[in-house]
Amino acid sequence: MSKCEGFRLLDDEDSQGMVESALVFLFLMFVLLGLVDFAYVFQDYIGGVNTANVGATYGSTSSTAATNQTGISTAALAETNQWHCSSTSVTSSTSLDGYGYSMVTVTVNCQVSDLIAITAAFGSIQVSGAGVRRVRL
Repeated sequence: MSKCEGFRLLDDEDSQGMVESALVFLFLMFVLLGLVDFAYVFQDYIGGVNTANVGATYGSTSSTAATNQTGISTAALAETNQWHCSSTSVTSSTSLDGYGYSMVTVTVNCQVSDLIAITAAFGSIQVSGAGVRRVRL
């Protein structure tokens, strides 16, 4: 009877299972981190659309507000509290729709730069949102 009777050495099949488990775990972690990155980008996209809509709502209050780029930008950027964006820009323009009503269009662009998993692969991603409203008379 040997001293090591309670222990058994790993055979080839056990080692193969450990290697396969490690590879599957790494793949699943990469997929999970990719989903987290996508969630950050999607959250900032929704934030950009909401920000543009807030700016367009401000611009639609009157014809003078529709041409006030500073006021539209200030109102829009007040909504950016949970963003992961850098270098955010807000632009606005006015136009006439098919019925002759004045419209204000606000576009918000930002760079999503603090991605977790694959920053070196993608760097920063451009996200933009637009909002259009009819200007009140």
